[in-house]
Amino acid sequence: MASTVKVPPLNVRLGATRFDPDDAPHIDASALVPGSPEARAVVAVCPAGVYRETPTAVLADAAACLECGACLAVASGGLRWTYPRGSTGVRFREG
Repeated sequence: MASTVKVPPLNVRLGATRFDPDDAPHIDASALVPGSPEARAVVAVCPAGVYRETPTAVLADAAACLECGACLAVASGGLRWTYPRGSTGVRFREG
């Protein structure tokens, strides 16, 4: 029997996600070397597009972070990441 559950597209579900940014960013990408395999992997794996690579730096928009940890799974030491302080960060509307 086929399922009749209608699941909205991911971009619609993520669009309902709220963020309460911390005053202190919880991501420090300053040690990532632009063009390195580590930097390319961190940029590619992030589902929220938090990371952006320029010729001179890897930039991170910590306020848009989904706190999934995917970047940590592919980083090999050039990325510092912690959870935001309590009551700040992502607030998911859907699981």
